[in-house]
Amino acid sequence: MKKIVVTLSILLIIAAICGIGVGAKRESQNQKKLIALAEKHNNESLNQDETMPTSNVYENLTQKQDINALVIGDSIAQSNGSTNDSEKWFNLIAKDVKTKYKSTVTTDLITGGGTTGIRAWVELNNDKATKKYDIAYMCFGQKDQWSMTPAQFGNFYESIIIKLKKTNPNIEIVPIIESSFREYNSYSKVIQELSKQYNLQVADTISTFTGTPESYENLTTDVEIPNDKGYSYYAKTVEKVIDKNYKAKKKTNIKYSALYKDTKKLNTFVFDSTPDINSGFTVNSGVTINNGLVGDKLSNTLTFNTTNSLAIIHYLRQPNGGKFNVYLDGNLVKTIDTSSTYKATYSDLISDNLVGKHIIKIEVSAVNQGGTVNILGLATN
Repeated sequence: MKKIVVTLSILLIIAAICGIGVGAKRESQNQKKLIALAEKHNNESLNQDETMPTSNVYENLTQKQDINALVIGDSIAQSNGSTNDSEKWFNLIAKDVKTKYKSTVTTDLITGGGTTGIRAWVELNNDKATKKYDIAYMCFGQKDQWSMTPAQFGNFYESIIIKLKKTNPNIEIVPIIESSFREYNSYSKVIQELSKQYNLQVADTISTFTGTPESYENLTTDVEIPNDKGYSYYAKTVEKVIDKNYKAKKKTNIKYSALYKDTKKLNTFVFDSTPDINSGFTVNSGVTINNGLVGDKLSNTLTFNTTNSLAIIHYLRQPNGGKFNVYLDGNLVKTIDTSSTYKATYSDLISDNLVGKHIIKIEVSAVNQGGTVNILGLATN
């Protein structure tokens, strides 16, 4: 790319200098413009080369270069249940990589308890980070079983893969089938189908847990969350994927096409934190994501008008959080409880098949003394 731009620059300059039938002053002006244009293209090329990785994670490991990793997912993704940071599965992977390949891994998280593909899609698209990740771990699916159909899960999961690939075509993605599934089903099948479509190797912890001499109960703190021993198996499962692909010198910048036809609905992301009508909610400057809209009375309402097919309410779960009703064109769609033992953002799907103009109304339906409902915005396409 640099060689082409430099050649173009030289040709442009020669053309300016050798122009026939143009006054000396005009020629000088054109020459300056062309040189400036060539320099601009050259600088843009250099900037692209600096920000967009030209090698993948396995080539970086070969060269002992540092690695940027991203974890996307739920409680298991963020290693809830581990006794300390050193026992978190992604830190165990970083330690293993350092030992084997002499590369330092810096890991960022887009995670939260109860995260589904819906929240992961909103958070990833809402994230303004410019860092180009070498590898991403997708670790969710357990909660999706209770909040959407397998087809909807597939659309959001695939859209996240595409988003990561568009940000860095060379990124490696490791889909993790969580041990908490216990058995393979239509949701784990989605992960397997998409992994095949995008040449991704699955870290299957269902298989890992059932293949160990340990009982499932000895690897978890409850029916879902692993303990330190369980997370060590998560790390080993992912490490096997990395080691195998490293030995195979896997190429990650591949041509791909969407597997599911409805995934294209999620190609566009729009986040609206300014309702068309606000009755009683106040702006909370203490919330970092788009500044939350806070309601503390039953009469408080927010109204959003939309013509898009997708509607997702993005809100804050928190201690002493209240409840709110969601109405679509005057009809009650669902009641959402924002009470939680910890503070975290969450997303609920209202509809993904809207046609034409629609009105979405949020109404505070219950608050304890001192409690609030904190709405972050409406995510649409």
